[in-house]
Amino acid sequence: MKKVYLVRHGESEANVGEHHGDASSPLSEKGKRQAEFIAERVSHLPVQCVIASTMVRAQQTAEAISAKVSLPIESSDLFVESRGPSEYLNAIYTDPAAIKAYLEMRENYGKPGWRYTDAENFEDHTIRAQAALKLLEGRTEEHILVVTHGIFLKLLLAHVVFGSTPTAHECQRISHAFETQNTGLTIFEHTEKMFSGSKLPNPWHMVVWNDHAHLAD
Repeated sequence: MKKVYLVRHGESEANVGEHHGDASSPLSEKGKRQAEFIAERVSHLPVQCVIASTMVRAQQTAEAISAKVSLPIESSDLFVESRGPSEYLNAIYTDPAAIKAYLEMRENYGKPGWRYTDAENFEDHTIRAQAALKLLEGRTEEHILVVTHGIFLKLLLAHVVFGSTPTAHECQRISHAFETQNTGLTIFEHTEKMFSGSKLPNPWHMVVWNDHAHLAD
């Protein structure tokens, strides 16, 4: 059985400013403290490797964990945040043009071939989520820690809950219904399970979602 410990990065400056942060947005001072808290917590887990999104806020969170568990960081673009339209990177959430763009994206999500400028679409999300789970499944380690981002974490969850090919509507249902805290801890298991004498079709299972008891808030 394989266990994957997924950690959302600590609070970023973009989170504080309530704007669509780009890849360079660093941790806030609170986010740095959160990274230390989650590092202490996962130091009590049997982590065998640390994989992190290449975005700065994820790398900084992973650095705190790496120092605590004495393991190097392996960086992967598979675990970066969902890519929004580049013209609205660093726009505040209340920017009218950005609101209109993201509403249009939500309304057309899953429409075959539809894309808003250079943003990732449903097909991109599906390919990347499947590739990320395949990478984790193929690792030789049984206890893997991944530092990633809130939206992409929900996309991974959709593939765990609904199987390898969730619909766009199912992905949106997960995204709207599940919340994530900065440095919240989620655990997936990969193992073959039986029910009534038959093997279940999806070997991935969620056992913990967004546990942030280490923050005590």
